[in-house]
Amino acid sequence: MKILFISIRLPHARIVSGHLIVYQRIRRLAERGHRVGLAVFAQEDDAEHVAGIRDALCELEIVPRPQRGSAARLLNYVASPIPPRFAPFHSEEFLQRAGDMVERTRYDVVISEFGLMGQCLRHNPYLPAVRRVISVHHCHTIASRKALDTLGFSPRALKEWFAMKGMERYEFAMYRGADRVLVLTPEERYGLLAYAPNLRINVIPSGVDTEYYQPTDPASREQALVFTGNYSDEPNCDAVMWFCHAVWPRLKSRYPDLTFYVVGPRPTSGMLALPRKDPRIIVTGEVDDIRPYLARARVFVCPNRLGSGMRGKILQAMAAGIPVVSTTLGAEGISIQMGDNGFLADRPRIMAQYIDLLLSDPVLHANITRHARVMVVDRFSWDRGIDLLEHVLHEVVEGR
Repeated sequence: MKILFISIRLPHARIVSGHLIVYQRIRRLAERGHRVGLAVFAQEDDAEHVAGIRDALCELEIVPRPQRGSAARLLNYVASPIPPRFAPFHSEEFLQRAGDMVERTRYDVVISEFGLMGQCLRHNPYLPAVRRVISVHHCHTIASRKALDTLGFSPRALKEWFAMKGMERYEFAMYRGADRVLVLTPEERYGLLAYAPNLRINVIPSGVDTEYYQPTDPASREQALVFTGNYSDEPNCDAVMWFCHAVWPRLKSRYPDLTFYVVGPRPTSGMLALPRKDPRIIVTGEVDDIRPYLARARVFVCPNRLGSGMRGKILQAMAAGIPVVSTTLGAEGISIQMGDNGFLADRPRIMAQYIDLLLSDPVLHANITRHARVMVVDRFSWDRGIDLLEHVLHEVVEGR
């Protein structure tokens, strides 16, 4: 098949979050003999990463991201049918370049990675007739409604409410116009069907490279916790701030040597202020390799309260031999069996108790570590996900 991916930014092997899924899909489909093209918006660090993916591509287009001032954003909010969260990724040049690629290379199918980019497949006057797939890493309508429920009456909730202007109608019109919708978790599939029961949706889970992420000697681990993420993603910022204010104080008094590593690019100013108040919280910023931090920690925490979709960071932690304590939402799509391969906790006191158990009970720690790795090896290899994706794409191209 000839497959065109369109995505927010250039994916690469070092990247975190959903962009790693895009990288793995492109590279592994290309290795199976498919011709793969890619169109993305430009980022400052593209020059560092182009060489790492160009050999998997038959063509690559990098389009400048549109720049809009505050007046233009206000006008868009008042007058445009495009919701505020989608408007920064609406680009006439991108629509045209994507259409030119399809016409020039005669792609069999176009995959829009991330719902925000699905608008490139809807009402695109430059796009020839082609099969269209939208890969929804998380549904913005569902995530915003969950955020309103979680945040209550607050300035952040008010901001979320304004961002929802026209979102449900616009987002689900995109999905209805696609030949197929892909999601990462069964929970997300059920959520989408609640809004649009006639959507054709397939679950294609994230994966993990269990050769790349390997357990290390437990004796070499510090008395430390770790969380990884891209902090341009608001749910990850919220997770860190909530954990540090609601859970961390319950643990640091009991464990005077305990450290909390917050790993990943683009930490916010609020996150960067945390180490100044408590030097046992270490905010690393972007790192070349997260494995050394996974190897140091005794527990991986995933305190996400906002967002939706699947968090590959949990799979990486489990593969690397670190037991996980997560919120229920944070572990969507991952079969965590309480006390067997992980713990789920949605209240600060309970989350702190489970972390305490894992820090203080080496037998429990070892058992959960072992069972979690067996689970990800069996169920979440990248090849398994690519098998499912390849099957769905054949169905779409053949009109089944």
